[in-house]
Amino acid sequence: MSLREPVGHDAIRAGLKSAAAFAASGGSSQLHHAWLFAGPAGVGKFLTARWWASILKCPELGACGGTCASCRLVAGAVHPDVFETGPAPKDKNAVQSADEEIERKRLVGIDQSRALIQRLTLRPTRPGPRIAIMREAGMMTPEAQNALLKILEEPLGFAVIILVTDNPGAMLPTVRSRCRHLVFGTLSEDEVAAVLVDLGRSEAEARTAAACSHGSVARALDYDDEGLAGRELVLLAYEAARRDPLAIEPLVHALVERKESGYAMSDILEWQLAKVRASLGRRPPEPSEPLGRALDEAAAADPAVLIGEAETIERTIVALSRNANARLVIRDLLLNVRAFRL
Repeated sequence: MSLREPVGHDAIRAGLKSAAAFAASGGSSQLHHAWLFAGPAGVGKFLTARWWASILKCPELGACGGTCASCRLVAGAVHPDVFETGPAPKDKNAVQSADEEIERKRLVGIDQSRALIQRLTLRPTRPGPRIAIMREAGMMTPEAQNALLKILEEPLGFAVIILVTDNPGAMLPTVRSRCRHLVFGTLSEDEVAAVLVDLGRSEAEARTAAACSHGSVARALDYDDEGLAGRELVLLAYEAARRDPLAIEPLVHALVERKESGYAMSDILEWQLAKVRASLGRRPPEPSEPLGRALDEAAAADPAVLIGEAETIERTIVALSRNANARLVIRDLLLNVRAFRL
């Protein structure tokens, strides 16, 4: 297995390459010891962390294109100096591999932090630093984060820890303040489509999924024919609930059922923003014909009203992220956005 350079985030990748070259010129002691890779889900933060770890350990500083023995070990998640951790598998007997996702627990506990520290404090067995990558670091419990503080406050000099998260606000300020932050944005539609084509999707399928993905490969992967049909049903149901009070409760039930995926509410917010852009004369492309007609109608709407709806939706998403009662806040949302039309 070889390790390819991630797609997108050109400035971040260039900076990481420079940091690796700088460290190689004077030893890993010149490399900052703690990094926070933050940004939306599914945009390549973890892949970038793994790719950078391979460069830091690569005898050719990545010039091999990910094909040398060291880079292949990192790609296979079996390098002796690079280890990855994060939420534990729900099935303790599940077989983990570098390229397959498995169902994981929601939190990272203190035991995993202690195991990370124990492994990170061992001296590197090969040139370059010892590296730990913590995926979904925002899911660390406060106890797990506090356990990391000592190693963050007193760098070992030969180790690097990379915390990857799409929710940096869930991390303790004392942890964040000791990390060098890299903020990842969303990918362009062309970049998402290129990844999907590389994964075997046809060009047409990749373009359609990328147009709905909001710059996230993870979301685009969900938008096969079934996923796109599900998105269309949710958005048409939202439009119906804005017009008809009898359509509110069925949508509340559907959105609560899909709360765990998190995508349905994000789809509604992005849809509302698309309507705002249409009202400002910048109608975005829309693969669904019924939704395309709704966008055409939005072009005649008052942008201020549509923006007010978008703000209400965003507040609901924030409330859900803070574990508010999903049924109550979603029902309030639908009643409020209906009020915008009265």
